[in-house]
Amino acid sequence: MQQDTINIYRQKANYVIDYISSHLHQPLNLEVIADKINVSQRQLLRIMRSFLNESLYSYVARQRVERAVLYMQIEEMSLTKLAGMVGYDNAQSFSKAFKKQFGISPKAYKNKLQSHLESTVKSSGNRQSHLSPEIYEEKDLELIYIRITGKYGESDPYKSAWNKLIHFLKEKNALSKTTRFIGISFDDPNVTESRLCRFYACASVNYKIAPSGEFGTIQLKGGKYAVYTLKGCYSGLQELYNTISINFDYTLRHSLTFEEYLNSPQNTAEEDFLTKVFIPIK
Repeated sequence: MQQDTINIYRQKANYVIDYISSHLHQPLNLEVIADKINVSQRQLLRIMRSFLNESLYSYVARQRVERAVLYMQIEEMSLTKLAGMVGYDNAQSFSKAFKKQFGISPKAYKNKLQSHLESTVKSSGNRQSHLSPEIYEEKDLELIYIRITGKYGESDPYKSAWNKLIHFLKEKNALSKTTRFIGISFDDPNVTESRLCRFYACASVNYKIAPSGEFGTIQLKGGKYAVYTLKGCYSGLQELYNTISINFDYTLRHSLTFEEYLNSPQNTAEEDFLTKVFIPIK
């Protein structure tokens, strides 16, 4: 396959993945999605399998129930409301899909996950429990991203992705002193199989840049955030997230959690890395 064709398919795959992510609460009609990227339904299925390493049907089903796990941690709600928020017509069909994915009911899974988090934080020594957040108000952020799928933090894929992103920004004359480097982890490794976890390496831009090949665009909505600062190796981020999950005194808001990297790994000792973690709150 020629490189130009690969880049076109990458751009189409990015669009479909982002479209699904923002429309899980609605029916996702194959014909509609195929029309949006100007391909046949058969082509759509083939393109997406090559980029997802799973069928589009199984991807959507998995995304729905994994998103439901996130919503269950944000607020208490009825099974009927939860089902509707992830695109199911009724609680029965949602419960069936959930049990097919996880083997147990939503309520049992939530209790199991909470126990797992508490056990994990306790066994780590809870070294980060002393951290307290600052409260920030953020404006909308326009971002360029490159997606990484796989275990969070794997050195080579992450280094390659960030280098590609910076090179792309330089090509577009979009790299400046005000550029913010952002990471968005779309999946919880306590819930999602590590090889399927999606991470977007992002940079803020001051003007619209058209998606191109593997580089997509996304907007982070502004609002209120509880912001935690981690000093040291990025490997400490998961422990921080786990600790926040069981020691959080704010009401969560339905928006994206993200990270901002305040210094460059190339010019900074690992123990001096600074990362801010933004948790959306009401």
